Amino acid sequence: MANTLKSSFVTGWLLDPFQPTEQHARGPFRPVLNKLLWIVPLMVGIAGLAVALVGLSVDREQFFFSYLVGWTTCLTIALGALFFVLIQHLTKARWSVVVRRIAESLTWSFPLLALLSLPIFFGMHDLYHWAHHDVMDPSSPHFDPVLKGKESYLNVPFFIVRAVIYLGGWTLLSFLLYRTSLRQDVDADPSIPARQRKISAIGLAFTAVSTAFASYDFVMSTDPHWFSTIFGVYFFAASFWTAHAVIALAAVLLQKSNGLNGVVTEEHYHDLGKLMFGFTVFWTYIAFSQYMLIWYGNLPEETLWYRERLEHGWQTHSAILLLFHFVVPFWVLLARTVKRNGTLLAGVAIWFVLMDWFDMHWLIMPTHSPEAGISWITLAAGIGLLGIFFSAFMYRLNRHSLVPQNDPNIAKSIVFAT
Repeated sequence: MANTLKSSFVTGWLLDPFQPTEQHARGPFRPVLNKLLWIVPLMVGIAGLAVALVGLSVDREQFFFSYLVGWTTCLTIALGALFFVLIQHLTKARWSVVVRRIAESLTWSFPLLALLSLPIFFGMHDLYHWAHHDVMDPSSPHFDPVLKGKESYLNVPFFIVRAVIYLGGWTLLSFLLYRTSLRQDVDADPSIPARQRKISAIGLAFTAVSTAFASYDFVMSTDPHWFSTIFGVYFFAASFWTAHAVIALAAVLLQKSNGLNGVVTEEHYHDLGKLMFGFTVFWTYIAFSQYMLIWYGNLPEETLWYRERLEHGWQTHSAILLLFHFVVPFWVLLARTVKRNGTLLAGVAIWFVLMDWFDMHWLIMPTHSPEAGISWITLAAGIGLLGIFFSAFMYRLNRHSLVPQNDPNIAKSIVFAT
């Protein structure tokens, strides 16, 4: 049985978790885009990474920090999509059935993200100060007693073990949910939704905890002297915020290309737009809560993190983040017209993805560079990783029906009205 499961999993990722019948392959909700269109972002992504790799010989540390910014941006999108799928199953949501396959396709990028995480492990010495052996050695002139106190958690072997658990758990969850969803396309078994809810009940608890710890490990520990117990919630807010934007963008493009024409309507746009608006406010609330509590506590070991982002040019980046991650999206999405107009909503969604990358840059890069700026290596790495990520997403969308065809709520979802 173990060999069968392993074979099914490997075959599922490389090919498909479920091999469709001819009827399924020619179902009514097949993508109409060119099946080879995914190669375009793939080529752009490979070119971007190739340019970024040139920077490895120019500034090794800059390359790894730039790579981490791009990788975590992709990770936030995938994690947000996983949260979306889990919550829709648990709440028995009807409105979202027609866009759920989009989110499911996004979650199937976790094996790719696991593969793309390898450079982070090779660059741990450059990314994470706690990975230096001398800072843990009391006889070394570089000994750091603060990091020595955190050695039981911040050490290379345990970091790798945790990363394997995170990425392995997310991959397994996405595999199980995607496989049952595809099974539903050709099998109207009424037990499938109940099975999906059971997986989601366990999956939501695991994903919530693992997302928080992953944010501590991959992002917050780049500055190991600083800590914030709300940082995991901040990372979740950024993930969910961006995922709704990508789902909305994909829904608009597929609807306009006739792939989901007559299935996704302005009512679905409206709900996705409301979620984008709501999590714009939620992200800002969490960001301000973290800042306010640290400002009020006025502890040097906590305030230093914000001080680095409020001087030497980083104050401009902080102002841009506040203005274009909150103020502008808030007022734009406040209008009902924008949320119900596919073209306008798609434009806002693209902006969300750019601002999510900018947010990750703001979180990670000041640790490397006291002086503000966006390096060409950072831009190349971001373009490269996002290109490969969206290429895999587009490829997955073209493999199967764009909606779960036998979902018991599919008819209600299509005629959904707010």
